[in-house]
Amino acid sequence: MIEVTGLPDDPVTFFIIMFVAGLAAVAAAKVYGLIFMRWKTPFRVGDAMNVQHAKVVEWADGQGYVSAGGELWRATSKDDLTPGDPVAILSVDGLLLKVKKDAR
Repeated sequence: MIEVTGLPDDPVTFFIIMFVAGLAAVAAAKVYGLIFMRWKTPFRVGDAMNVQHAKVVEWADGQGYVSAGGELWRATSKDDLTPGDPVAILSVDGLLLKVKKDAR
């Protein structure tokens, strides 16, 4: 049988050591993520988006999709809109934009 120095012969003790080592590895990865991932650029949603105008991509029955800030957003409006119309963003509610027809 192969002898390894430093490891216990008892299987229960060996299992406990390996279990604790696994927990330590998971904890180290979590701490690494908490420390280094906080500098990652956040998503731009809501007021932080800094976009006031968009273009209608798809529209039907007062709702559809608009292109704003290089992204596709769900939108609602009381105005009659058709694809290609420029719109002004009135407000942001989560991931839903409220827009109105823009006279640009």
